[in-house]
Amino acid sequence: MKLSKKVIAAFSAAAALALAGTFVSCSEDDDDPEGAISGSGSNYTVNYTNSTDTIYRATNTTTFKHEGELVKITINNQTTSSHDGVMGFLWDLRQSKSAAVVEEVNGTTTATTKPAITDDGYQNFFALGFQNNQGTIRYYISKYFNVSNIQDDNFGAKKANNVNTHKEGIVKTDPAEIVVKEWTTIEGLSIAGDKTLTVWADIYPVFEKSTYGTDCGTYNTDEANFGGYVVDLYDKDPTDSSVTAKKVATSGIIKPEVTGYSKEPEQGTLAVYCNVQNGGKTLDGAWELKKDYAADEVVEE
Repeated sequence: MKLSKKVIAAFSAAAALALAGTFVSCSEDDDDPEGAISGSGSNYTVNYTNSTDTIYRATNTTTFKHEGELVKITINNQTTSSHDGVMGFLWDLRQSKSAAVVEEVNGTTTATTKPAITDDGYQNFFALGFQNNQGTIRYYISKYFNVSNIQDDNFGAKKANNVNTHKEGIVKTDPAEIVVKEWTTIEGLSIAGDKTLTVWADIYPVFEKSTYGTDCGTYNTDEANFGGYVVDLYDKDPTDSSVTAKKVATSGIIKPEVTGYSKEPEQGTLAVYCNVQNGGKTLDGAWELKKDYAADEVVEE
């Protein structure tokens, strides 16, 4: 993360540059002990061989907070027999203790539900996963609560602890999951001649008159959608007028009772994510953050 101006002013120019460089290169929220992911700003890559007998997982947070993002994900060296791992993206990433509270009005009274976890070290986030599973190109979307170790299978969330709403998730103290979209085959997406597999994920919030997201007009006039999210997947850049982008999959509206918001959401941290299959598999790919929705620099005070 980048240091604030008032911190930098306290140091000499040389010392400030050295210290700022330290913070830009990593984040306290990253989890990548093997250094599989490299990059910063808008561009990240992975080229990692997992020689262990367990799946390896890694995240790398960006230095900005956003409400959403258009992100290009590319997996290299793909064939119809490839099954190297998952490349994904996390958004609305925040500490569990800072999750949105739920207020329910009944007549003249308002019931407020707050996060049960009040300690540091636990995180909530949405996750998008993208994969070539031996020629079947697919994706999933889930929301996770109270994650303390991403190396745990499914971020530690047990199926028996699944929930259906944000309210149910924030009162839990163990890892929990809302399954927004099970692993789903993406029709109309294929491996290119150079063995790359690319998807453009348009992740955007929905609120009144919002202009975020290529297809925002489908959702931003219905009050029942306000506070929700949408994930649209494209085969090409949907913001590039020189190409014809095809929407190959969509989450539809991720309802407000899942997101925890009833209007424009608070900005959350974004992160790139991957898991690499065990047994000598190599995951080689890249993430490119192409368009920010309500971006704000993360500044350490």
